[in-house]
Amino acid sequence: MSATRRLKLLTALCPHSQRIPKHSATSQTSLPHSAQLQTSAHMHKGLPPVRDGDELSQPLQPADVRAFWDNPQPSKRPSAAEPMDISELHALLTTIIHKKARKGAVAMEQYTQRFCETYELLESTDRAKLLQMLAYKFCTPKGAALEAASKYIKGATESSDAAQSAYLARTLRDSLTPQYTELFDQINRLPGGFAFLVHMRADILEFIRSNRDDTAMRAMSDVLMKKLETWIIGTLDLKRITWNSPAYTIEKLGQYESVHAVKSWLDVKRRLGSGRRCFGFFHRSVPMEPLVFVWVALTDSITGNVQSILRDREPKTLREEAHAKCAIFYSINSQPGLAGVDLGNFLIKRVVGILRADLPNISTFCTLSPLPRFRAWLDHWLTPKALEDPPNDINIPVYALEQLVSRVPGASTWTAALKHIIDSHGWTSSQDTLDAMEPVIRTLGAHYLMNVKRGNSRCAYDPVANFHLRNGACLHRVNWRGNTSYNGLRQSLELMCNYNYVLDRIEDNNERYVRDGAIAVSGDDPYIAQAQASSISAKL
Repeated sequence: MSATRRLKLLTALCPHSQRIPKHSATSQTSLPHSAQLQTSAHMHKGLPPVRDGDELSQPLQPADVRAFWDNPQPSKRPSAAEPMDISELHALLTTIIHKKARKGAVAMEQYTQRFCETYELLESTDRAKLLQMLAYKFCTPKGAALEAASKYIKGATESSDAAQSAYLARTLRDSLTPQYTELFDQINRLPGGFAFLVHMRADILEFIRSNRDDTAMRAMSDVLMKKLETWIIGTLDLKRITWNSPAYTIEKLGQYESVHAVKSWLDVKRRLGSGRRCFGFFHRSVPMEPLVFVWVALTDSITGNVQSILRDREPKTLREEAHAKCAIFYSINSQPGLAGVDLGNFLIKRVVGILRADLPNISTFCTLSPLPRFRAWLDHWLTPKALEDPPNDINIPVYALEQLVSRVPGASTWTAALKHIIDSHGWTSSQDTLDAMEPVIRTLGAHYLMNVKRGNSRCAYDPVANFHLRNGACLHRVNWRGNTSYNGLRQSLELMCNYNYVLDRIEDNNERYVRDGAIAVSGDDPYIAQAQASSISAKL
């Protein structure tokens, strides 16, 4: 790949950032100095980056595209700060948290900035050690909490002074507040501090995934999540993201897309083209990096498989958009550090309002959603006992069970045949096997969505289902082979489903689901109807 072509690719990808992402060894050759000066001067004048439209419209070299999407993080910036060991970091944190800087707010800001710069330079293992030190060494001080609790109990029983009781209650509350919250507050005051904390929480969650029993880290994650929720209020701007948006913003779409992986730069261009929409919430301190975003396809009817959207090479023209009837929300993503912060609910409602105003011909607002835990639930449900004696609480047509068993010689039960097929490789390449599997998997999928609950609660076990049902959507249809990608097969045996946001039923659906766990249904899917009937009869 020539230096000139590489310059155009990198300029197109990151025109708003002075930091260039790491590339593979084949693309790390230094650019000509004159080319760097020309590009920098062009950007400094506030002009759009130099790009060859014809060149960008052609497929890029696979190695370069893959290197970009696989290495979205910018290279670490050189810092004037010297490396710090654990004892020095502990002393720095003590200074920040206990406000021991003698020169006031300016000095506190400098110390906090030093901490952030040091944190960014650390490798992942060292970051984990630092976060553990923060969670354990700067948590709620036990001695102070016990003393404050004792004084509060004594004051509540011996004194009737309301002012004194309020003072003791405030002292107790302050003593129960983890010390590291002061660090979070100081960082949030820095320019870009909110984004730093979002990425820090992503590091915390990454640590928790492999250390689920670490209660101190989980507690710190929850505290930071509540802080982020509070700081977000009143600071979000809804923006439409287009091909003309800053390249840094478009880069983040590829980095944070977790449902349907972005394969190339042209893949993004297609998803942002005519007949498509993308909207995101942006924090005002980070105006080019979406906190949460949603992809939308404008279609003539409710779509049952994502391949028809992602592989559509002839999307609707502007004139055809005016005749589209459905808006399909096929992917909602947020930054990893905002897990647990409910932004998707507000985003969908705002986007529905915008689409209704811009395209009054759109009358149906529906999702095309994954079932991310269906395969894991099915593996757990197919116990050794179930393989020998299939449960009879799920009504599957006899002909379908016989057809499934016939596909596996020697299988004595349909559950054993099902287990054999889903554990084998290449079963999706046989049309006869697919035909035998469809009624069984769709029946099990509908049962999973309608009747499987989380623990002893009334909430749906599937997290995506719970999200949309809490928002007031109706379960509309279970789609066979809705996502034929490797990830779709691994998570849900290629099932997807539609949740229909019937606007005049949203409030009532939300109330009934939250209060009773009742799942609203729209459409005429026979598998959902059967699962609903089984649910009703089980309650009688």
